[in-house]
Amino acid sequence: MDKQFKQKAQEFVSHLPYRQKPYSNRNWGHSWHSLCSYHGKLKPSIAHFLVSEFTNPGDVVLDPLCGVGTIPFEACLQGRIGIGNDLSEMAYIVTKAKIERSDFPEVRIVLQQLSEYIENNKDKYSVNDYKDFGFNGKLPSYFETQTYKEILCARSFFLERFETISSAEAMVFSALLHVLHGNRPYALSRHSHPLTPYAPTGAFEYKNVIEKVSQKLKKNYTETSFKFYKNGRAVYGDYTALSRKEINADCIICSPPFADSIRFYMNNWMRLWLCGWEPASYKNADALFLDDKQTKDFDIYLSFFEMCDNVLVPGGKVILHLGRTKKTDMARELSERASQWFNVVYSAGEDVGWIEKHGIKDKGSTIEHQFLFLQRK
Repeated sequence: MDKQFKQKAQEFVSHLPYRQKPYSNRNWGHSWHSLCSYHGKLKPSIAHFLVSEFTNPGDVVLDPLCGVGTIPFEACLQGRIGIGNDLSEMAYIVTKAKIERSDFPEVRIVLQQLSEYIENNKDKYSVNDYKDFGFNGKLPSYFETQTYKEILCARSFFLERFETISSAEAMVFSALLHVLHGNRPYALSRHSHPLTPYAPTGAFEYKNVIEKVSQKLKKNYTETSFKFYKNGRAVYGDYTALSRKEINADCIICSPPFADSIRFYMNNWMRLWLCGWEPASYKNADALFLDDKQTKDFDIYLSFFEMCDNVLVPGGKVILHLGRTKKTDMARELSERASQWFNVVYSAGEDVGWIEKHGIKDKGSTIEHQFLFLQRK
């Protein structure tokens, strides 16, 4: 076991540097961390310090359950090669936009293509499309009629390209995902919430899709701090397939779904619909994603740790950010499952009573955030 790794882990947990100013500020970090709103996103400053303290420039840093790419993007910003994998189409798109960075001229070409596509095809769509679908109100009730037709048209544009989507297309798609709903003038929806689309209120007002997406893209590219940035790689699919993706990672840093957490796909339901989910997709999601699977049996993580062992270099590290509830000690459960392949270097937690709710009504039952440090045997 690497004694220096253990010492660093103990120092990290004892100091929790991301809770110090300026890292504790709500909006700390590169602006592309906010490329698209996402329920369940890891605090960027936590990712920043896990990367800076436990990896070196040039290292390959993998997050097999990356969400919208917070960890691999921080790795890229710090001169590492970030690889992010996720089974969610939305997460994959936003991660690709962040870690396979495209230049603004490329993005403007895609925006023009989208504009022409909407102009030529928007009349093919109807306000009756998906009229019976929705969770906090039916989908068409969120949008003015013409805006809704443009959204339906834009959805088709990107779904036709999904399997071969470029980083520039992913960036434009991410901008559309971000402006889809919210409570500020940028949003295409009536007044709702930027993270979870609660039932809309207020007047129906036409919002031009291209105009709102263009505004978001221009804002994205006012950020110029890419001094040490290295392009990474976004991967779409189940983490078990990563063993066949020719990956040799120096370190895996990951924040799996917390124990007893609320289902991410329900809180992100409208953006997932934009990414191609159909009404039946939500009924079958529990069989695909870890959120629900792990409530039945943590043995599902045996395949996770086997994959980690396959893709890591000899002596490679795994660092997990976990959530403990009154009923479930996630670090203990995962330590037991990892023991066949990994040594437990250190494990500790922090109280999370200070965590902001961002207006979300239900933040789950997590009472402690845990850090689990493992090293390949």
